[in-house]
Amino acid sequence: MKEILKKTRYLLIFVILFILYVIIEERFVFLIVIFSVTIAFFFIKHLLKAYNKTIIKRNLENTLTDEILKLTTMNLSGDIKQIVNSLCFSRNKTLAYEFRIIQKKIKQGHNIKTLFDILKNKYNSDILDKFLNLIIISHKTGTTSYSDFKNLVDEFLRSKQIMQERNSMLLMQKYTIIFSGTIIIPVILGVVISLVEKLSSSFDMSSLGFEINNQLFVVGYYCSIIYIIEYIIISSIYLATIENNSKKFIVYFLICLPISLGLFFLAPYVF
Repeated sequence: MKEILKKTRYLLIFVILFILYVIIEERFVFLIVIFSVTIAFFFIKHLLKAYNKTIIKRNLENTLTDEILKLTTMNLSGDIKQIVNSLCFSRNKTLAYEFRIIQKKIKQGHNIKTLFDILKNKYNSDILDKFLNLIIISHKTGTTSYSDFKNLVDEFLRSKQIMQERNSMLLMQKYTIIFSGTIIIPVILGVVISLVEKLSSSFDMSSLGFEINNQLFVVGYYCSIIYIIEYIIISSIYLATIENNSKKFIVYFLICLPISLGLFFLAPYVF
């Protein structure tokens, strides 16, 4: 079944490329569109992968809070095997799977802290990091009490609520900028320039009192491209700023620019 779906996907891609090749007469524009479609494909693939990873992490964190509260009802005597064994039977399959691997490697004599560090790096979760640190402290000193685990859950839930409120405010703004700058503006500019060009070639605008200067038209055409590039640069800087990650500027710029330029060149052939 997977092989059939794979072949169908390749056939669909080939059909789309053939249609674009027939529609677009200018080969330079065709190459730009193909490049943009390729970038868009990998961008969507990356988004889906990141989304799935976020969902797995969110479900793991939500289940972990319940598991930590369950541990507060147990007699915590610093027995790390008891804690790991409890987590092996978590209702979250990912969490249970990870701790079954840890349990197996502990029996093989692996270092507990090393195993926990690997798990921390894999999910990059604040509550998971703190929870594993508490287990290590409990194992080494035996000083960790049920109130420490309960406080960890309370702290996580408070910070989670704050982050959700912040993200809900920024999420709509973020996708509005991406959607408008990458899709709406390039398409509108491409369609408008195409309409002006068609009107100037189909009708004698001078009889209506309008005179279109070809040189002015070319200047407007290139100014539109410059405007799109500038908008993408400013948008990428802003998106990287609200995410507190300057490296994201390069990611947004390299992804959004080819897509927006591709739509700008493609729009006249579609609309």
